[in-house]
Amino acid sequence: MSSAPIIGITKPDNKDFLAYCALWLSVKIAGGRPIVLSASHEGYEGVTIDGLLLGGGKDVFPGRYNQPPKEDYIYDPDRDEMEVFWAERAKEENIPTLGICRGAQLINVVCGGAVHMSVSDAYEDAHYPDGILHNIFYRKKIMIHENCPLYDILKRTELDVNSIHKQAIAVLGEGLEINARENNGVIQAVSLKDHPMYLGVQFHPEFLIHRKIFRSLFRALVVKAGEKS
Repeated sequence: MSSAPIIGITKPDNKDFLAYCALWLSVKIAGGRPIVLSASHEGYEGVTIDGLLLGGGKDVFPGRYNQPPKEDYIYDPDRDEMEVFWAERAKEENIPTLGICRGAQLINVVCGGAVHMSVSDAYEDAHYPDGILHNIFYRKKIMIHENCPLYDILKRTELDVNSIHKQAIAVLGEGLEINARENNGVIQAVSLKDHPMYLGVQFHPEFLIHRKIFRSLFRALVVKAGEKS
């Protein structure tokens, strides 16, 4: 019997423990073997993985897409460097990858794209509720394009998702295709052409795994990783 595919999950050092646990559980349920990838783990460049999961969290440093940083905002350059290493490696070596929220934006930046630093300023009708209850219960509808990787996984053209992000993809990176948008135009999913799976979603499926359709995203990652391993 073959062993479970190794899925590397990125996270900041000593933070976002709850989010990491949700990602760990999502991968485990999907049949993968989750391992943590963080900047403090020396020698992470030598780690072998079959699949990559780029988690959510703090903003990617804007200097990486030629924009000035926000004032009074604490960025995490060590995490940026670690995740850019893995995202570039996954892109070049055809390692199946799923980027979530920040992870989707990082995929776009690695491909040469840019990010709206405030989605509510960039789009009309993008002022979403905020707070703990909103993060748990608020849903918005996204429209999924047919004949794209996200549609191939979910098999539907509309989906109600959560809304925890404050930023969104602005300029699309080279080789990327839009898989889903909101009615107001906000990009909700992208994928890289000619790659087994290099998919970014702006929502957080790890907080919605009580529904089978969101578990299917992690299952697709694990299946693709198993094909590569």
